[in-house]
Amino acid sequence: MRPFLAALLVPAALFVAPAAAKVPVETVKIERKTDTVDIEVAYPRTGVAAIDSQLAAWANGMVADFEATADEDFASFKDDNGEMPPWTYSLYLTFEVPRNDDRMLVFDFDESIFTGGAHPNHGIETFNFMMPDGWQVDLPEVFKPKALDKISALAIADLERQFAGPDSMSDPDWLKSGAGPSWRNFGAFLLFPDKLVIRFPPYQVAAYAAGDQRVEIPLSALKGLMRQDWRTPVASFDCSKAGTTTEKAICGDVALARLDRNLADTYAQALSWASDDAARDAIKAGQRAWITDRNACGSDADCLSASYTERIKALQAG
Repeated sequence: MRPFLAALLVPAALFVAPAAAKVPVETVKIERKTDTVDIEVAYPRTGVAAIDSQLAAWANGMVADFEATADEDFASFKDDNGEMPPWTYSLYLTFEVPRNDDRMLVFDFDESIFTGGAHPNHGIETFNFMMPDGWQVDLPEVFKPKALDKISALAIADLERQFAGPDSMSDPDWLKSGAGPSWRNFGAFLLFPDKLVIRFPPYQVAAYAAGDQRVEIPLSALKGLMRQDWRTPVASFDCSKAGTTTEKAICGDVALARLDRNLADTYAQALSWASDDAARDAIKAGQRAWITDRNACGSDADCLSASYTERIKALQAG
């Protein structure tokens, strides 16, 4: 009997159909190819309004920013050299759906960007949505503050095992920096029913040649450290001790609490990157002045949102 006929005669009971996805996922593509850019972006569409609006805005915003950057850079290059550069900028975005059930819908994105140099840059972005309404959660909203040290210790231990040996492409200081106890180190995470997967892009915990890394932490190792309500606002400070009108407003609004955490991470990063004590003192003085301005907003959410957004941009700009 020919092989393909034998395959057709395998009893149907031996075929196990994959579990039906709770949400149908359609791939939307954005493609651009010009003299300056080569863009191939794929992102999902689910039929859940809260998810689709967010992912569409994120993907299209990425494309718009990339095109604007290319236009600016190529125009500058032409002004300086009298001709266009002999390369194009490229942006490629793909995604996977590692979890799709009645509790969570999780998307895992890989981003490749080339703007010149020896190799493309590789970025990672993840989205974890609670179902059925599509409420996105961040890791500090899933786990209690004291979970951070445990997650960091487990991640570093796992990475140390992965990089064990004489030809390691990492070192203890690198791991301490890239997987130390800071929520910003664990921004790319995938939440499963029994484990937490954390992804690290190249350079975060190891050399580029090592590629991106991941660790898997059993949720059993984090027993008692998970929050009961993942929809509660979580600021960078203890909301049980919020005293001012502004602090209470931040602790009562998820979007403002997320901005507050983002600013705290950006501020800490700016301090760590400061070149000397004078630069650090300037950043601290700017932060104190900003807090005074922020507090002048009182409980006005729009004013607070604008204040946070401007301060984050200022810190990122250096």
